Amino acid sequence: MKRARLAQLSTAAGLLIAAAGGFFVVRAIANQWSDVRSTLGSARPGWLIAGALLAGAAMVAMALPWRRALALLGVEVPVGATLVWYFLGEIGKYVPGGIWPVVGRAELARRGGVPRASAYASVALSLGALYLSAMLLSTLLLPLRFARAGTTAWLWVLVLLPVGLGLLHHRPLAWLAARAERILHRDLDITIPRWSASLRLVVEYVPSWLLVGTSTWCIARAFSPQASWLTIAPAAVLSWVVGFVLVPVPGGIGVREAVFVALVGGALPAGTRGAIAITARLAFMLADTAGAAVAALLLRRASRTAAAPPAVGDTAAEAGPRRA
Repeated sequence: MKRARLAQLSTAAGLLIAAAGGFFVVRAIANQWSDVRSTLGSARPGWLIAGALLAGAAMVAMALPWRRALALLGVEVPVGATLVWYFLGEIGKYVPGGIWPVVGRAELARRGGVPRASAYASVALSLGALYLSAMLLSTLLLPLRFARAGTTAWLWVLVLLPVGLGLLHHRPLAWLAARAERILHRDLDITIPRWSASLRLVVEYVPSWLLVGTSTWCIARAFSPQASWLTIAPAAVLSWVVGFVLVPVPGGIGVREAVFVALVGGALPAGTRGAIAITARLAFMLADTAGAAVAALLLRRASRTAAAPPAVGDTAAEAGPRRA
């Protein structure tokens, strides 16, 4: 009875964060729509549609490696559950305060049967690997774009790459887990992944950032046929990194756009840069909102199915996570 009550509270917490995220994302879309509405009339719709579709694909590509992060911590989760928890919990990033996507995702995973320590640790591991992957890709593209353009104002964020990769080593992670156990006065029962496995997780996130960059480039092409991929895509990826590092800003709103405009520099007119940045923000907000809406419907359907009495002769299907 107590476990069922805790599960209900955990679900309520995750859904409440998701609902709050939905409110803030709708408000942000409404605020930014007035800035971009006048410029959309001259945009080429085919490129905008391509950018929006790639934005959705990018968010799915960001969601899937979380399943790998859970597996590295010893928990196997179905792909469908991973996507549902991700989209419902991750929309909490639009709520002021940097902890809500972590809490929302982890609490929904916990409701799905993932141990609390593994749920929270997996979200932290996946977020770290995600943005280290963005820094890695930005560093690889640095000689092709940023150095040539002489735009270095925001490149300081890349110094975090070696630090973050070092912290992914199993020894620092084991030390952090031991310290957490000492502070909490209990055994967390967390599997510490080997460094090589964590580094592979970083690489698994690279396709998602290529999709982010290409989505933003498609949106840029809607406004300017002269926009090149090497001008737009690296600037888009690095702007996400800066928006994440500045955690007090919900979802990097405002910061991401300002960094993107600065990194693109004089390659495009200032008004065009601003229109691209805001339109790309709207595309990814809509992708997050659509993903959360579909995830909510699937979660509701799954809850109804679980509550329904089994038919005579039915066999129980394995639906929840299991320890590897």
